Amino acid sequence: MISGLFGMIHKLEVGAAQLDVNGVTYEITISFKTYLELKELLNQGKHEVRLEIFHSINERGQKLFGFLHLKDKEFFKVIKGLQGIGEMTALKILSFFNPWELYQIVLSGEAKDLEKIPKVKAKTSEKIFFEVRQNLKKLELFLEGTPADPLPTNIDKASLPSPKDRFKETSIQALIQLGFDEKSAQKEVEKVLAKNSFDDTGELVREILKSL
Repeated sequence: MISGLFGMIHKLEVGAAQLDVNGVTYEITISFKTYLELKELLNQGKHEVRLEIFHSINERGQKLFGFLHLKDKEFFKVIKGLQGIGEMTALKILSFFNPWELYQIVLSGEAKDLEKIPKVKAKTSEKIFFEVRQNLKKLELFLEGTPADPLPTNIDKASLPSPKDRFKETSIQALIQLGFDEKSAQKEVEKVLAKNSFDDTGELVREILKSL
């Protein structure tokens, strides 16, 4: 079992990273959160990184899931372990909510907040909400001793994406998950944001789809 990899970022795209480890290139599935963090490292000229790995092995094959924080890996394991929530759904949740945000959503009773995740509609959001609420103790145990969401020491906090840039990146990823390529998604988001102001990814995506 692979639990971690240290190497050079060979290729990075939304949803996946290729890591060159001593001449062997590994294809690693990543969350949008990890994508943003790795992209920022590359922007700083830092290509060498260690990823915490969850090595998934089942009858369909093997897959590596990578995280910059060990805490994110453990959160992923908690969520994917809930009934009816698979690895890819858990990764989507991790992309858009940290553990404290998910906990607060469940306490507030607002399952609709989970629909901010691309391709998660009412029925799916209610299922996720129900499973997390039924297993709230597991989330509470995870949150104990997790007061904050620490940054890796090799990331410059001042250079992290602003809320505006993060919203833009989130909207681009939503379009990619709907079938757009990254270049087209970026072009459409920038075109609409140049004309109007949005603070909700769903509304922005709907506006783009209406204009096509």
